[in-house]
Amino acid sequence: MIRYRYHPEASAEYQAAVAWYRERSQNAAMRLVQAVNAGLHSIRQRPFAWPIWSGDLVRRRVLRKVPYSLFFAVEAGEVVILAIAHHSRRPGYWIDRMH
Repeated sequence: MIRYRYHPEASAEYQAAVAWYRERSQNAAMRLVQAVNAGLHSIRQRPFAWPIWSGDLVRRRVLRKVPYSLFFAVEAGEVVILAIAHHSRRPGYWIDRMH
């Protein structure tokens, strides 16, 4: 399986989202964690299977059972998670993380 890493801002937004859900419902927080883990696993198995979102660098993996998507790029043989974006957030707010 291909290696991966989170962009620091993606990691921070993931932690913030889990904390937000945990304050409201432990079950909802677990659903988010499970959905992200499942999405990451599928990306690591087949990184080029997911549709291109922007240009030819960024791909999007829509998560199941939660209103989030993983946006990622494959760089130098590793997956870089650029954003764990809620579907109601402004599209592309994270695009400057590519540089």
